[in-house]
Amino acid sequence: MIKPSGSQCNLDCTYCFYLHKEDLLHQPKTPRMSESLLEMHIQQYIEAQTGKEVIFSWQGGEPTLMGVEFFQRVVEIQARHKKPGQAIENDL
Repeated sequence: MIKPSGSQCNLDCTYCFYLHKEDLLHQPKTPRMSESLLEMHIQQYIEAQTGKEVIFSWQGGEPTLMGVEFFQRVVEIQARHKKPGQAIENDL
């Protein structure tokens, strides 16, 4: 599971284990996954898969705060690194 926007979530779910840890993690107030880290993660995750299907799971609703452009970039990076014959899927 990937959480590219850290503790930026604007909900306050009673079951959340992460939202109130913002101060403990010493993150910026609007944490975002860097482009270089995103690329490295996608590349390494695809390389580690041995099957024909690769699924990227983006944790919770927080990833949607990254915006459509972020996910367009994700798909571009995935297409560049996928192995021949692999299908890549994304879910929330």
